[in-house]
Amino acid sequence: MEEQKTALVTGADRGLGLSITKGLLKEGWRVFAGKYLADYGLLEDLAAKEGSLAILPLDVSDPESIRAAAERLEREAGRLDLLVSNAALMGGNASCAVGGGAPVDTEALLLSFRTNSLAAPLLADRLLPLLEKGRMKRLFFVSSEISSVRLQRRTGDMRYAMSKTALNLGVRLLFNSLRPRGYTFRLYQPGWMKRVNPDGSRAAGALVDPDESAVEALRLIREDRIDEDRLVLTDYLGRELSF
Repeated sequence: MEEQKTALVTGADRGLGLSITKGLLKEGWRVFAGKYLADYGLLEDLAAKEGSLAILPLDVSDPESIRAAAERLEREAGRLDLLVSNAALMGGNASCAVGGGAPVDTEALLLSFRTNSLAAPLLADRLLPLLEKGRMKRLFFVSSEISSVRLQRRTGDMRYAMSKTALNLGVRLLFNSLRPRGYTFRLYQPGWMKRVNPDGSRAAGALVDPDESAVEALRLIREDRIDEDRLVLTDYLGRELSF
């Protein structure tokens, strides 16, 4: 009988992270789900029904929280086959718009970079001893179509776009270092997803349900590619994007 694979999914309280967590559980994985949002109980509801789900308090912007999470993973799992780096802050209130009605909010900008950009290499570095013991060695990072410098046409709040562009470069550097050691990488654009409310309902607006985006994400996690030596950004429709 094949040994159960183990994954860490960050930002699993709602949205894509929660949907990927559900999908991995259905496929027989043991999942450690990063929890950050105190006002969401969707993970607890899922854990009551799924014995292979462990909820892991995790603020990816805080190196101490990452350290504590890694130590718990070491104690309870001993290895890691898959890292899904999904946690992110969107911004969107124009507090970081150049030329806006107020000066750029430096703290908000820095928090977005710590969460959306720096967390990825910090997580990979801290978890590397566990990933080395895993059989799959797959690293999955959630990016965005607005991370592309060449295609960028937006104005306004700079936090999300800039931090996701920095994420892409961080993933490239990880790829350069870890691909020769057998690691495989997925860089994913999930689409403009509907916001999930605390009761599990979807807010109005946006285009893509997180459960729909998770279908392609799970396929990318599950399947090997014929060109693993090439880092690509793939969207929820399976298309390769410029980044």
